[in-house]
Amino acid sequence: MHILIDAHMVGEQESGNERYVLNLITALVALAPPADFTVAASHPDLLQKILTGHKRWRVVPVSAPAWRRLGFELPALVRRERVDLLHVTYAAPVWPGCRVLTTVHDVSYRSHPEWFSVRDRLVLRAGVGLTLAAGAGVITISEHSRMEISQYYGVPKSRIQVTLLAGDPGLSQPSGEGKAAELARLGIRSPYVLAVGNLQPRKNLSGLIRAVGELKRKTPGSFQLVIAGKAKWRESDLFSEIRQLGLESDVCFLGYVSDETLTGLYRQATVFVYPSLYEGFGLPLLEAMACGVPVVTTRSTSIPEVVGEAALMVEATDTAALADAIGRVLADESLRAALREKGLKQAARFSWERTARETWNMYRQSGEKS
Repeated sequence: MHILIDAHMVGEQESGNERYVLNLITALVALAPPADFTVAASHPDLLQKILTGHKRWRVVPVSAPAWRRLGFELPALVRRERVDLLHVTYAAPVWPGCRVLTTVHDVSYRSHPEWFSVRDRLVLRAGVGLTLAAGAGVITISEHSRMEISQYYGVPKSRIQVTLLAGDPGLSQPSGEGKAAELARLGIRSPYVLAVGNLQPRKNLSGLIRAVGELKRKTPGSFQLVIAGKAKWRESDLFSEIRQLGLESDVCFLGYVSDETLTGLYRQATVFVYPSLYEGFGLPLLEAMACGVPVVTTRSTSIPEVVGEAALMVEATDTAALADAIGRVLADESLRAALREKGLKQAARFSWERTARETWNMYRQSGEKS
């Protein structure tokens, strides 16, 4: 069997989507299933070092823009390479020329269209709708996402395979980043509360900022809020909120950071807060727990599936409860130690090796149907 994996997002700073594809490919290479693989990448150099020396794997360049990649390049690759199965994320070519397996992380653009620009909303609805209507096999990453895909697209749950993700292995390794001099270079002072996620409405960073403002009014302290994440649609709302609350000196925005920097940020943080309103999975939660950081998060969507009993959870819209939970963890060393121990055990339950095995089973089943 010959499998083509669309990995165009690697190198495009697409956070969770990029981590998913990169770690899946790495784990599949280690698994060494009996198939030939071609990886289509917009930054082939980033994948070449993973694939070098593995004879059944090769990487070819494609464009990042969807109209060119989906309209022309992937179908041409399918024909030229005699591909049996194409694995994409979200959307496939209209006429792919082979069987298709698609990974849909979540359908928040359907359940909460107000969080997306009109363009992104239309592109996602059309692309995923056409792909699923054509009978593509479906992988998703949580039971919550499986329920919503079935609800919004009428796909039977039996056709949707849940393959849980895992933390990035590189982020749990020791790092030189995060020492006092490095933190100062980034404008960070200790102790600090860390949040990781793209600056977009569903991440509820505005709720976190209000919680920090409330906490500082009740119990003034020297802690800082550090936010690492790529700017997205409507991010300017956050900066307006910070100015209104007078928190300019208490909030540090880093933008998109390297994995090395992110590892250090996790390891030096006093508490990690993930206030999201909606998640298909929530990879930063596993990353933080694997790095030994106490976690405060919400009960929203798939998050309880990921953290189990290893985090303090509050309702996503309850700013007072979020502020109280952060304050408790900052003030109580024994609570931090307990959450740290639970988090390490919870993170260890997930592995990319298992994700790769379950994905390979989907490849094999799809190939048998062709």
